[in-house]
Amino acid sequence: MSELKAPSLQSLLESDRGSTDSLLAESLQLDFEDLDDAEFAIPPTILPTLEAVLSEFDADSDVASELGMPVPHATPTPSIGEDSTIRTDGRGGGGSIMRYTLLHGVSGQLSSAADRVNAGAASSCAVAAFISIGTSHGHILNFDVTQTLRWAHQDKHGQGAVASLAFNADSTRLLAGFSRGMVAMLDTHTGDLLRELFDVITPNTGVLHVKWTSRSSLALCADAGGSVWSLSFTRKLGIRGCQSRCLFSGARGEVCAVEPLIMDAQGRHELDQYCIVALATLSKYFIVTVRPRLRVIKYHVLQGPPDCLPLLAWHLVLIQAADTTRSVDPVIVVGRGNQLFFHQLFVSNGRITLLYLRHVQLQGSLLSAHWLGPKCVASLDTAEVLHLVDVRSSKELECMDMANAGLVYGSAQFKGLATGGNVSPAFALAGSNACYNSVVSRGTQLYVLGARSLHIIGVRTWSERISYLVKHHRWQEACQLALDGYIASVDRPRKRAQAKERIIMLFKEYIANSARAPDYCLGAIVNCLITVGELDLLWTQLWEKLHNNSSSELFLQHISEHIERETIHSVNPVISQALVEYWLEHSPAKLEQLILKLDWMCLDLNQVLKAVKKHRLYRAQIYLNTQALNDYTAALTELLPLVTAEETDLGNCLLVYVSSCLAGRGYPSGEIPVELVHQVKHDVLRCLTSQQSKENAGDELPYPYLRALLKFDTRETLNVISLAFQEQEFSNELGLSHRKRIINLLLEIMTPENATWAEIGCLLNFIAQQISMQCLPRDRQLLERVLSHLAQEEIAHESSRQHSERENAWHELLSSNCLAEISSDEEQLHLAQRAKCYCVVEYLLEKLQRYDTILDCYIRNEARHETMFAYMERHVANPERCIYGQLKMHLRELLTINAKETTRLLALHYPEKIHELLDTLRKEEALLYVFLKCLNERRCELEATHLELLLELHCKLDSALNVQEFLSANWGYRLEEAIAIVKRHHLNRSVIYLYEMQESYAKAFELSMDLLKTLSGEEAAHEAQIIVSLLARSVATLPAQELERCWFVLLKYILPHPELQSVTKHILHEASQHIDLHNLVQLIMNTHNVSSSFGDIKDLLMGMLDSSRHQTEALRNGIEFMCQNLHLEFARRYRQASRGLWVTTTKCSVCRQRLYDHSQVLILGGCGHGLHQECMEEAETQFEKCPRCYTVIPEQTLRLPHPNRNLISISSSLEMGALQLKAPPRRFS
Repeated sequence: MSELKAPSLQSLLESDRGSTDSLLAESLQLDFEDLDDAEFAIPPTILPTLEAVLSEFDADSDVASELGMPVPHATPTPSIGEDSTIRTDGRGGGGSIMRYTLLHGVSGQLSSAADRVNAGAASSCAVAAFISIGTSHGHILNFDVTQTLRWAHQDKHGQGAVASLAFNADSTRLLAGFSRGMVAMLDTHTGDLLRELFDVITPNTGVLHVKWTSRSSLALCADAGGSVWSLSFTRKLGIRGCQSRCLFSGARGEVCAVEPLIMDAQGRHELDQYCIVALATLSKYFIVTVRPRLRVIKYHVLQGPPDCLPLLAWHLVLIQAADTTRSVDPVIVVGRGNQLFFHQLFVSNGRITLLYLRHVQLQGSLLSAHWLGPKCVASLDTAEVLHLVDVRSSKELECMDMANAGLVYGSAQFKGLATGGNVSPAFALAGSNACYNSVVSRGTQLYVLGARSLHIIGVRTWSERISYLVKHHRWQEACQLALDGYIASVDRPRKRAQAKERIIMLFKEYIANSARAPDYCLGAIVNCLITVGELDLLWTQLWEKLHNNSSSELFLQHISEHIERETIHSVNPVISQALVEYWLEHSPAKLEQLILKLDWMCLDLNQVLKAVKKHRLYRAQIYLNTQALNDYTAALTELLPLVTAEETDLGNCLLVYVSSCLAGRGYPSGEIPVELVHQVKHDVLRCLTSQQSKENAGDELPYPYLRALLKFDTRETLNVISLAFQEQEFSNELGLSHRKRIINLLLEIMTPENATWAEIGCLLNFIAQQISMQCLPRDRQLLERVLSHLAQEEIAHESSRQHSERENAWHELLSSNCLAEISSDEEQLHLAQRAKCYCVVEYLLEKLQRYDTILDCYIRNEARHETMFAYMERHVANPERCIYGQLKMHLRELLTINAKETTRLLALHYPEKIHELLDTLRKEEALLYVFLKCLNERRCELEATHLELLLELHCKLDSALNVQEFLSANWGYRLEEAIAIVKRHHLNRSVIYLYEMQESYAKAFELSMDLLKTLSGEEAAHEAQIIVSLLARSVATLPAQELERCWFVLLKYILPHPELQSVTKHILHEASQHIDLHNLVQLIMNTHNVSSSFGDIKDLLMGMLDSSRHQTEALRNGIEFMCQNLHLEFARRYRQASRGLWVTTTKCSVCRQRLYDHSQVLILGGCGHGLHQECMEEAETQFEKCPRCYTVIPEQTLRLPHPNRNLISISSSLEMGALQLKAPPRRFS
């Protein structure tokens, strides 16, 4: 039995061949070549793919218990040991997107190899059809899809750790790079060593990356020196070989990342003919083609923290362009730091082009970035938190803490520890967190290598996410995710059918799992079924489960919400009965809204009609009568008798209903069937104009229905009739007779005995409008009746709106010439003036061309005051309109209405008439003041007498502060007259201001002192400050003795007063600048009851000394600054005068004579051309351009006052046209 034991890892390592089947054959002493599949009926075995097998591992809920870790539920970012992850933005449903799996078989073998054969910790991995893991002691373990160890290989040359692994496209060959520079190739099925390459990279460097390209015999290898090598594998005459070529030297920049583009488009893409590789250094990344020839396609600068490596990853993505065209092109994601950049690679016009797509910024610095399918990128940051990012929305979907995985870092390779550390410091710093070969991706799965474990993070499909959420009873998120998938598949019928089937399955799962809490997530389930159109499941299975418990009310509420949103229009009759009963009990108004949105055929009419009549749901009653019973008059006959002034809702509802019926529209929405429109209009109109009601008790007035509407709201009822008159049925002769009949009915109903004058006025205005619109014939008797109403001198309780309507009706009758047969324009004018209908008066005056009184119509009509000035502005240039005459006549009224506009109009168009108008207002001070004030504000030129008159009016009618503001803002008045005016009104502050303007500072000071003596407290202190400022301003005018006297007078008054102590010190400092210090100190010492102490005097003296010192320092600094500026200016002038000139001609550019005579010569600029100053003066112009070459001349031309004979020689060389210069000429600029 001992011979049947499974081989150990040690026996695998010691075997010449690493395959387990060969070892098993030797132990059983069987010859497999003699077995025949057909003879022994052995069925063929089709192995599943690695993704299919690993996807069956459902470790989401069991991994925590398997690892022996607690499962906390409040961790912000769950670790791999927890039950699930959480979302970061609400899109994915917490933990429902990423699925974590621990490969126990592989992890167990890694631990066993480390413990038993000293294989060391895992150092790198590669995943394809197999899983291959390298260790730190040079071992390679290869596993199949069932996590069975197929073979193991041990390096026997002491090449150190396995730094990188890579499978070729068909998973038949495995490349392994070691930390001391060797590259090995192994057969993935047998484990046989096919090639050992020791000299294919830079000597004394280790391997960082080995990658297969899209060519089956071409691989790439990057070493720790930053160089990239191409490895071309050959086999000639059965001998395997390899040709190594340096593609990129580390001396030009150390390459950190290498990522070949592997196309799986099966020859259908334009890029298949190229072998494309992405390379990244610490400062840039670039895309190159290795085959058919080496060429750089594009490169970009790549910035980031010095301790972060660049990241590269390719994937084929379906891209929709702006013109809606779609293409499947490779997209590369480039990352460094916390930045991710996406670029599309495609062929345009025969050239390979790299196009920038988008940029994503994350929170932390990144360790790795890998595609998980064409829509998501998984990035691992330095905190070992895995982030799943949606590429299209650039949003983070979910994150997972991978700290418990024990991630393997390849920093030893980047530091070159195995080769003596011969790498650059920048390279070693950037590679401190390298994990290029320990985090790999394949399809939608990410493989994370730990020291003794291998972890898989996959992305669940849409259906798997729903199942996961259902399993964890997160029904709300499951329903929302299902709906999102259904809505997103609108253009794909097959996907839509699958999504619908999944939603139905979700509903069945909900029914099976909601026995204890059927109302949980009920709204989401209802929404799902309604969206996919499975209403039968709502009315049968769901209702049957809920109708016997309290959840039925919640169900009815959700159904009601969908009815209001109009997502469903019909319900099951049983449900409709329950709905009516429920809302009758809770909210009849809500029931009415639901009835109006439901199809009446799903309702129990007997139940609903009784309910709406009992609870006075008038709109619902009208809707059911018209839609269900097809009776458009029943609502009028039943509800119109109920209309009162208090029943406003009913009245308004009936008005809208009548208007809709007469217009051929349905109520409350929709349209009346075309074949019924004419009959409905006829029936409704006949019902309204019927002489008696059905419940006539014998004492009712005729036409009760129409009378009820008119009594409720006359104006709106007439508006409804007016709209009806515009319909086609009233446009022929029969319609005209109907109009006449309705008008007669209205006149019969609206009598003074049964209606107010306001209501009758509305009717007559309505009739006038109809006649003017030629909707009614011009009946003389009717017109006279209308005109008698319109021309009433006064109507009791008439509002401004009613008066305006009366005017408009009258105006429309006149405009349509309907009153010409009744009365003349003169009579109409007299009637309109008496009735105060000024719009009509204006129309008639325009018609009669009496323009001289039109302005009076605007003035008397308050509603037209704003348009009055526009009228005058429009016709001011027309003498027939007599605008100025009317302005002068109504100047007082116009100033009262709007003084600013009136003044603007006069100042703009009649400035010469202003003096005349001012004379007319002499006796009315208020209006004169307003007029003058507006003229002054417009900065009109006023005479001094007018300004003094305005000042007089200011003093009488305005405040003292405004008077002073006027004086300071104007200067055209005479000072003596102004002083006399303000003195008469005892405005001392204004008198002081005018004295100062007159430079009579002594008088201003005396008056200010008188004012100061009348004040006390804070007011006195403020006034003292004002006097100090006055004396400071008078320094340039007052004699020194007079100024000193004023200061002494002020100080003698202030010093003895203790209430002015707060300003005494400041005043003493101010006075010290203008009077002798000895006299000032003497004054302080001789003043009795002085409030200042010796300390104040000391401060005063110190302040004077400080002031003197500051002034001296400021003077010294000013002199130094001026001297410095003067020196710099002299230096600039000296440099300008001493620089050489580039002279290119010996002849004047104007007269074409020699320049060597004794006249002054001007060199024009950089062109080097010159001319005589005399020529320039004779031209009498300042040249802006050179007259010879038209070069722009600078602002300052240089003069040579007296040309030196040594500079301009009369030698033979001068005859040849050349200048002899002492030094090489310099170009002038």
